[in-house]
Amino acid sequence: MKALLPTTCSIAMVCGTLGGCRDNAAAPAPVPIPGRIAFVSDRRLNQQDIWLMNADGSVQLVTNHLAQDDWPSWSPDGTHIAFESDRALNFDIYTTTLDGSVVVRLTADTAFDGQPAWSPDGAKIAFASTRNGTTPQIYVMKANGDSVVRLTNSSGFDVQPAWSPDGTKIAFATNRDGNDEIYVMNADGTNPVNVTHSASADDGPAWSPDGSKLAFYSDRDGAFAIYVMNANGGGVVKLTTSAVPDELPAWSPDGQYIAFDSDADIYMMKADGTGLRRLTSGQETDIMPRWQP
Repeated sequence: MKALLPTTCSIAMVCGTLGGCRDNAAAPAPVPIPGRIAFVSDRRLNQQDIWLMNADGSVQLVTNHLAQDDWPSWSPDGTHIAFESDRALNFDIYTTTLDGSVVVRLTADTAFDGQPAWSPDGAKIAFASTRNGTTPQIYVMKANGDSVVRLTNSSGFDVQPAWSPDGTKIAFATNRDGNDEIYVMNADGTNPVNVTHSASADDGPAWSPDGSKLAFYSDRDGAFAIYVMNANGGGVVKLTTSAVPDELPAWSPDGQYIAFDSDADIYMMKADGTGLRRLTSGQETDIMPRWQP
């Protein structure tokens, strides 16, 4: 279960802990970048917060709390960000405006609730939770926190939900088969299908904007790297090669680029793996990029 609970440079599957490692070989990217990116950083007092990176490369603080805030997910209209936080002592799901002035708590369970994913129509949020009392499963609720429904019921860890652009499917990572795989199910939880079928760890599914492909990270070729495959699992292509883990890919809204974190910094590349650019540098830990719709 290594990738569901990664130990370097990523957010752990349940507890969300930031890793800390550094590779200063590459130069920071030139500006501008296409659009705005939400990301997680400890650059404020070594405290994990949600930040925004603007098109000119400047950054602004979104959340400002002495808690661990991470796993950002944009609302479809780009005006709010859902995130997980332990500011109430255990992890729950919150939403915030982009200036951080209005924060709303959506869940208040004694279990872990995290890894939110906003549906394309803005009406629902999928998330992972241990409220079943054993292992994390996928749930969905209305965007205001009401009407929680459990979608998966496996003996393994079902985590990292990601909606297809048309809202009919949810991809997720699971170790129900004994190792980390990516599954795709209907949005109501029916018909879960393994689309990776790999003996290695496959995690972090991210749909392309047209719904035809899934980006993910995997250690199937040694170190964790970014891959892309067709939505049905075919046509797997490796995009990155690095001595350190490349993880948590995210597509740009136009489908032309993929951002990801590597060695505690954020990078972007063209969707075919060319044109690698480093977006952050320094001693801070910067991870989990998420492009504004």
